[in-house]
Amino acid sequence: MKITELQAYRQLAWSFRKKGYSRGKKDNMPIYSWNNVKYIPNNLTPGHYVYAMNYGYIKLKDIPEKYRTREFFLHTLSGADDEIVKYVKEHPKKFDRQFFKDHIATEHYGLAFEFNDFEYMPLEFIDEEMVDCAMFESIKMRYTERRGDCEDWFYSVYKRKPEVLTQELYTLGARCFARKQNGKNEFLNITPEKYRTSEFYFALCLNNDTPVMEDIPESVLTTEFLVKLLNDNIENIQCFTNEALEREAVIKEKGPMKFWQAAIMSDGYQISKIPLNDERIKFFLSLYDKNSPEYEYGFKNSYRNYLREKNSMPEIRNDANNLATIMTIVGTCLGMDNDMAISFGNQIMKASTNRNTMLPIHFEQKVPIKYAKKYDKEEYLREIYRKIGIKILKEADNYYYNVILPANISVVQDNYGYCVKDSKGKTLIHYYDRGDFHNRTVIVDQINVVL
Repeated sequence: MKITELQAYRQLAWSFRKKGYSRGKKDNMPIYSWNNVKYIPNNLTPGHYVYAMNYGYIKLKDIPEKYRTREFFLHTLSGADDEIVKYVKEHPKKFDRQFFKDHIATEHYGLAFEFNDFEYMPLEFIDEEMVDCAMFESIKMRYTERRGDCEDWFYSVYKRKPEVLTQELYTLGARCFARKQNGKNEFLNITPEKYRTSEFYFALCLNNDTPVMEDIPESVLTTEFLVKLLNDNIENIQCFTNEALEREAVIKEKGPMKFWQAAIMSDGYQISKIPLNDERIKFFLSLYDKNSPEYEYGFKNSYRNYLREKNSMPEIRNDANNLATIMTIVGTCLGMDNDMAISFGNQIMKASTNRNTMLPIHFEQKVPIKYAKKYDKEEYLREIYRKIGIKILKEADNYYYNVILPANISVVQDNYGYCVKDSKGKTLIHYYDRGDFHNRTVIVDQINVVL
């Protein structure tokens, strides 16, 4: 469900129009690049100073008064810039109510950070119209322009003037801002009990990838409520508690099913959002083959992690990459430029990879149809290794196995990567190891052996 389809949004928009409220006007003053502030251009404008200020080339004290225009402050005022905030606070007569409305429309960063607009604007400016403008801009910024969240303003209003926050704003805030992290849902905690309606909790769960459902009263979590969530968007399964996942509902033409089963059956990729156990793994594998995209991109990685945890296997360490990172930092400290330092780190990474005792974990090509239901790509590659007598000892890191090569097998470098050859010089396997240590790809791209 789009946020604009929520009843709370419709009600807020209707009330805003009925009361004759208006949004601020976005200022479109041209901003001109000005990197060399020692050179004064002939056509110097406030827009040049905006650029220089925002990129840290100049301070407010260096800007002549005539260039400190209303438009200049609309583009430079931000909760992240203490100098500009201090100036605005010290000159309240220059910044009226309309300025803040226009600033919200012009610069969304005015709604973010500790010193957002609502943290210091005159208290009489904080009213229903102003907070509605902020909410509409937050929604636009997140869902239309997709530039992230800016919830700080809401908490500032809650602290300074909570009586202007309405049912609709809390419900929309639940959709936009609420997340449960480190065992705490800060937005839920500030929401008055009277505003925690079924619609509020429904909005809280929409497209929320944190465990917000843990804090919803059982009286709200009816089967009807859970069905409504999944009918809205199957991805809402990601916030379900384990108890909710295990609850059953009657699915058309399927009969009684647990919610996690219904989600997986509807969209196999949802398995990545559901905690694994043996029953869920078995059910998924009964529906999706190992050659399916759902297995490859939705299941395989979480399944490997599940097995690792279940079997108490040690966490994989990327020692070569970590060493390369450290040596890059060392290179920078020794005065190397960025590219040279990264190159230095890459050399360390390559030197730390023993081609005679390490072979790749991952396979790029499709598994032959004959074996596609039995093996996934990594399982098939392991079978190929065994076929030619290579013994796998363990995973060395996320890229390589530690292996023992038989006497008739060797690894040699070519122009495109590395060849695993037999004693007659035939290439049995080809792989490449590309990219910098921070963006590395190691993968077998060719197999010339059949099982």
